[in-house]
Amino acid sequence: MMRCIRRFAVLGSLVGVLCVVPTAGATAPDRSTSDFQMSDTIDCSEFNPTWTFSDNFTDFFHIESAVFSDAQGNPVRAINHVEHTSNDVNSVTGFTLHEHNHYVVVEDFVSGTITLNGAINIMQRRGIGSVIQNTGHKVIDAETGEPITLAGPNKADDEHFCAAIAP
Repeated sequence: MMRCIRRFAVLGSLVGVLCVVPTAGATAPDRSTSDFQMSDTIDCSEFNPTWTFSDNFTDFFHIESAVFSDAQGNPVRAINHVEHTSNDVNSVTGFTLHEHNHYVVVEDFVSGTITLNGAINIMQRRGIGSVIQNTGHKVIDAETGEPITLAGPNKADDEHFCAAIAP
C-alpha cells in the first residue's frame, strides 16, 4: 500500500479551498483567485532507521478558478488552474530541493469526481534527475478520496520525498 500522507494532506487542503463555491445565477462562470501556503513535517525515520532527519516542507499555491453553474444557479463544475511550488528541507543538513508544478483540477459536482491533469509533483536533483514525478491524468472520488483512474507516473509518496533529500 502506498503512503501519500503528505500529498493527500495537501490535496485535502487544496480541495477544501477549491470547494468554496460562490453562488451564481448567471451563465458566465464565477471567477476567483486564491493564494495560500502550508507547512508540515515528514518524519523520515519511519521509512529508514538510518534517516535521522525530517522533511520540513512549505507548499505555496496560486489558484485561478472558474465555477460553472446550471440555469438554476447550482454549481456543476469548477476548473482550477494551479501553480504550486514547494521547498523541502532536510532538518539535519539543510539540503533543500524545490518543486515547480502546474496542473488543472476539474471538480465535477454532478459526478462527484476530482480530476487532476498535468505536472502535479515534479522534483529534480542535480546528478540524479527526477526524484519525484506525479504527472498525468488522475481521477479521484470526491467523497471518499479514493483513486478511480491513475494514468501516468505516481512517484510522490512521503518516502520518496525523504529519499529525495537524504544525504
